[in-house]
Amino acid sequence: MSISGVVDGGFVNMELENRGYMGKILYVDLTECSSRFQHLDEKVTYLLLGGKGLGLWLLYKLTEGGVDPLSPSNPLIFATGPLTGTIAPTSSKLCVVTKSPATKTLLDSYCGGFFASELKFTGYDCLVIKGRTERPVMVVIDRGEVDIKPAENLWGLTTAETESNVKRMLGEDFKVVCIGPAGERLSPISGIFSNMRCAGRGGAGAVMGSKNLKAIAVRGREPISVYDGERFKKAAWIAYRTLRMSESTARSMPTYGTANILLTINEMGALPTRNFQTGRFDRAEEISGESFRETLWKSDHACSLNCPIRCSKFALVESGTFKSVGVDGPDYETIFSLGSNCGVSDKQAICYANYLCDMYGIDTISAGCIVAFVMELYEKGEISKQELDGIEANWGDAEAMVKLVEKIAKCEGIGKFLQLGVREISKRYPNSKSYAMEVKGLEMPGYEPRAAQGMGLCYAISERGACHLRAYTAGTELCGHLGGIDPLSYDRVKVLHAIDRQDEKAVIDSAVLCFFTLFGLRLKEVYQMITSCTGFDYEDESELKVVGERIITLARLFNVREGFGRKDDTLPDRSLKTPLPEGPARGEIVHLEPMLNEYYKARGWDENGIPTLERIKELKLTEIL
Repeated sequence: MSISGVVDGGFVNMELENRGYMGKILYVDLTECSSRFQHLDEKVTYLLLGGKGLGLWLLYKLTEGGVDPLSPSNPLIFATGPLTGTIAPTSSKLCVVTKSPATKTLLDSYCGGFFASELKFTGYDCLVIKGRTERPVMVVIDRGEVDIKPAENLWGLTTAETESNVKRMLGEDFKVVCIGPAGERLSPISGIFSNMRCAGRGGAGAVMGSKNLKAIAVRGREPISVYDGERFKKAAWIAYRTLRMSESTARSMPTYGTANILLTINEMGALPTRNFQTGRFDRAEEISGESFRETLWKSDHACSLNCPIRCSKFALVESGTFKSVGVDGPDYETIFSLGSNCGVSDKQAICYANYLCDMYGIDTISAGCIVAFVMELYEKGEISKQELDGIEANWGDAEAMVKLVEKIAKCEGIGKFLQLGVREISKRYPNSKSYAMEVKGLEMPGYEPRAAQGMGLCYAISERGACHLRAYTAGTELCGHLGGIDPLSYDRVKVLHAIDRQDEKAVIDSAVLCFFTLFGLRLKEVYQMITSCTGFDYEDESELKVVGERIITLARLFNVREGFGRKDDTLPDRSLKTPLPEGPARGEIVHLEPMLNEYYKARGWDENGIPTLERIKELKLTEIL
């Protein structure tokens, strides 16, 4: 059925259309089968840019504290930034913002591919979906016109089948995001997929499934205009050339993908192994980027047209049990979670488990960490073979790992329980709490925090739960990026470094660019692209960092409203109390409390991690909230 759009006068139109923005937010209410649009406000975009900043602001304004993540009133927000769809390198990321069903915190998750640019070409900077339909549907936005179409025929299909069928129905030039069967079942580890790319963490797929929304398809032709075309072309070219000259973004990542760091991380004693019991895997070479390159990876590709990094790989299994399985990846996080963290060195099994996660629509990090947790429960006699449907969950057993992932992905047998996540599983086995490796309900990613103190802080203070991407200090602590920094220090210098990285990343996520640009660019190159695109009069890149700080503080205000505070900025007991048994960081624990004290103080938050009114005013957040 067609639904017409109407203008809402709640915003002042500041003619942002010539500043990298389309100037409009599209709202679709599935309950009412209606749509409307609002004009962007220049003050909001100046203070928050777009992407994460804009999506978070909308989430804050559109919800009240305590909203149920799976209720019709929890908005699902797809946000672009001023650089999205332009010639700026890596400017194709989609930002998805909602309240997480896994953590009950803010959730912002990112997906590569072509959907974000195409959404912007339809004439909208942001799509906000609320409500719920009685039957499965898909939303179609074709050159600005909005339709809600029945999708019962798509319900139950895998992500690949769904995207293929939608394009067959509408046309190959449509760009699609969708959920798999896991999202339909409201799994808290389900993601939103597009062309085998995934906004995977935190359960955004469950939010989409709770609305009975199987897919969104977009097609557009609207051009994007920038403020200073010549200066913008020059800035984009300099950024592109710089990325093509960096060792990481021009050679290492194009060759080995994100797995380029695996052997280095293992050598530094920071590769999580057997559910974070240690940071060294004795068979790391068998699952390294070098090994995948020699055996299973058949091609390299970029996730979009304007990315010079080309970190994506395509793996094809040509023999053995999993013969003919092809998968996009696996990337470093997938290799760690399904590999070393489970004690598994079978690359083919890792690829097949990755394939299952992609098809059924679940996050590979959470899936692998759940399996690793189960393996430790089994090792300690906390869970039996009978409870696991006859599976002997021994460390290093690739077949057992695959069987458990399959049960989780298909929500069969014990998988119905395991797909709830590590935190929920640990409640059934109270003796396991000390080694339930999650923060705020989100499973921990692939860096052992005892070997990189900054990453321990980053996991603890991340607004969406354990996340390596909110302030990626691992690059400097473990890989020598930007000259390197002592991974075992936990002083004020380390905290300020983490804050600096966190603020930079918030800018990148709001522009919106791929995080990997920071492996080749500094913020000054990003500043030139943003200011020439938008015309915003930020004095220099330091003022751009204030934008990042403002976004981080707004994220904190959302979580404080939801009841989160210092008590939640913590890590598992294994990280805080059990010394690392081997490697360069042998004997170390995470020294979190002194870092938290310095972090809150530097941010202008009180001792409980609540932003002070003075700092909120200084950041001008009172002007837009």
